[in-house]
Amino acid sequence: MTIILAFILNANVGSIISGSGTVAKLILAVLTLLSIISWAIAIEKIRAFRACQRDTIRFLAKLPNEISIFDAKRYGSTCSNSNLPHLLLAAADSVERDLDVLSSVAPQDAPVIASKARSAMERLALKRLDEMERHLGVLATTASVSPFLGLFGTVWGVMNSFLSMGEMGSASLTVVGPGVAEALITTVFGLGAAIPALVAYNWLINFTRRETIQMDNFASEIGERIEREILRELNSAKVSV
Repeated sequence: MTIILAFILNANVGSIISGSGTVAKLILAVLTLLSIISWAIAIEKIRAFRACQRDTIRFLAKLPNEISIFDAKRYGSTCSNSNLPHLLLAAADSVERDLDVLSSVAPQDAPVIASKARSAMERLALKRLDEMERHLGVLATTASVSPFLGLFGTVWGVMNSFLSMGEMGSASLTVVGPGVAEALITTVFGLGAAIPALVAYNWLINFTRRETIQMDNFASEIGERIEREILRELNSAKVSV
């Protein structure tokens, strides 16, 4: 969008745009709209993802190495921009529901309770991932379609130039220039919309992939901790008796 704005603010470019044909103006309008939308999505997503990253670092720094699932809500209620506290709360709620249903807990129940908690975290992780990837398709579409729209405008402008040459019977710059300029303008607009969208899309997709791996690892680790903690609590109860 920066490139597009720079060209629009240029007086010569403005006059070329105003003198362009209907097809060229339509292409430029579509490219400008795609650029504005993609920039808005990219800025909003980057701000949200960076807040998520900052809160994840804070959350992991405060989280004890051997956190008790029965004390999870105290830590899960903080750093709400991160995905991990929400997974921890989902695991704690799952364990709490299972313990309320069971009248007594046996050692063979520990893997089942841990598996259900892990499933709850995985379902929530998929939901959070879907929210993170929402609207990223617009960036991908802008990055892939904009160059072709610019190319279409280029071909259209060159075609008009050749038609003008045929009508005028001359190949002078006066005849060819407007069509060539129109063609180049649409090319620049296409690249100006596509390049930032592609850069933002790649960055955001890489972040979501890293976040997916981190959520999977966290869910697996918490699931293992839940099973160990339940077995430890059962063994402690037997010893006290």
